[in-house]
Amino acid sequence: MHIGLYHEPLHTDGRGFDTYGGYARYVLEFARHFERVTVFAPVTDQPTYFSGCPLNAPNVTVAPLPFFTTHVQAYRHAPAIVRVFRKHADALDVINARGTAPLAYVLWWLTRKRAVPFMYHFSSDPFEMIARSPKYRGLYRWFARTAYGCEFAIQKYIMRRNYSFTDGSAICARLRRYTPNVEPIVLSTLQPEDYYQRDDSCTGAVVRLLYVGYLRQGKGLDDLIEAVGILRRAGRPVELELVGEGELRGPLREQTRRAGLEECVHFRGYLPLGPQLNEAYNTADIFALPSLSEGSPRVVLEALGHSLPVVATPVGNIPELLGEGRRGVLVPLRDPPALAAGIARLIDDGAFRRQCIREGYAFAREHGLDVFVARMAAKAHELIAQRRVPRP
Repeated sequence: MHIGLYHEPLHTDGRGFDTYGGYARYVLEFARHFERVTVFAPVTDQPTYFSGCPLNAPNVTVAPLPFFTTHVQAYRHAPAIVRVFRKHADALDVINARGTAPLAYVLWWLTRKRAVPFMYHFSSDPFEMIARSPKYRGLYRWFARTAYGCEFAIQKYIMRRNYSFTDGSAICARLRRYTPNVEPIVLSTLQPEDYYQRDDSCTGAVVRLLYVGYLRQGKGLDDLIEAVGILRRAGRPVELELVGEGELRGPLREQTRRAGLEECVHFRGYLPLGPQLNEAYNTADIFALPSLSEGSPRVVLEALGHSLPVVATPVGNIPELLGEGRRGVLVPLRDPPALAAGIARLIDDGAFRRQCIREGYAFAREHGLDVFVARMAAKAHELIAQRRVPRP
């Protein structure tokens, strides 16, 4: 069986292809379920944040696309992208594409006559992202909604005739208004060696807060730094570790300096998925993610798998990941005092904190990387078998 994946960008050094840890694990796990995997991906040879983990399974082939980061750039390269799709389409038995992958519907069009199953994977609701993310403003927000509205009309047509997966039940419920052929999964990057079990946190002289992700707009990091200031002024011995890189590193450092928090807010830079990132989780006490918009952030499940209580905003699939507040604290958007209060609750309420750790760890163990990829692969094999049954 031969599956085509069209999800994320890749990097090349001229000899092989690599990407960031979460996506590399995703591709290599699919390679355990299929004889051949072809990865359609925009590829760059320039230094980038999404590199470091090689796609080195012998049954994985990369079909390089011209590099792009936005839909507009992808449509400028449309003829070259379509040529790559045409070159590989006839060999595919099933296709798995991310819901926002530009021109993915061309792959469906090229394989529809052979009834090749086409599975969309929706990790977020783009309409929600456009409405909440600060990068979409004014005319750009109107243009983005209009452009995705047109693409979503095509996606609905394809979904009704195929199958889709969503990260979480909320977006699944919305898509079921258009088709019954959709089911939710819990997106994870966790492998057996990643988990870390403990009974409690916040037991030392200093409470270590942790954030992992891009340092960019929409993550609420200015609110998080302000919340640290509130806690410090209240006599709370908290420190913040920011793991990641991004365009806001400079402005956030300046905010930290102005607030007099340089000794307790630490910029750790990028840490690759694996032992280095695991160590950051294992030495923290509380994980914080005050985002303005999200899909299904893998870092929340990573934190739960490392026995960390979580405080986060109720966006995307986060409420479901946190059991609607049973496995963590949900706080309002853009509200540093409420964020500080949520952190203080986890520090002060030991019984609730240990409940979050216990239930969160169990939830993460039940939803590892192998679990959801196996579900998607099983559905793919089922759809392929249905296609090959002769119809009367």
